[in-house]
Amino acid sequence: MTLLSKVSVSKSTFLGVSAAFLLSTSASAQDTSTETSDLAPDTPIDLTEVTCWDVVTLNEDDRASVMTMLYGYATAKKGTSVISPEAVQVAVVLTMTECVDKPDAKVHEVLLEKMSHRDE
Repeated sequence: MTLLSKVSVSKSTFLGVSAAFLLSTSASAQDTSTETSDLAPDTPIDLTEVTCWDVVTLNEDDRASVMTMLYGYATAKKGTSVISPEAVQVAVVLTMTECVDKPDAKVHEVLLEKMSHRDE
C-alpha cells in the first residue's frame, strides 16, 4: 500500500507528484499491472483553480513542469496551436513574478493575462 493511498493530498502535493510523474523516464516502462492509485492521487484537480501559492511553493523543477502543463492548457483553451519558446518563457516569468505578490490569485487567469500581452 502506498503512502498516497493513506494520506489526504493537497493540490500542491498533487502538482508536485504530477510534475515528477511527467518527468519520469521510467513511467512508460512500468508494469501495466500496476494499479492506477499507485501512480497518482484520485483527487481530480481543476487547472483553472490552481492558486499562485500552489505553484510558487513547489521546487524549481516541479514548478517548471507544472507551468509548462498550465501553459499548454491555456494555449489550448485559447484555440492556439502555435507557440514560441520566447513567448512561453516571457509569459511564465511574468506570471511567476505576479504570483509572488498575489498568492491567492488563480495561475490560469494570471497566465492568460500575461499571454494576452504578448498577442498585442
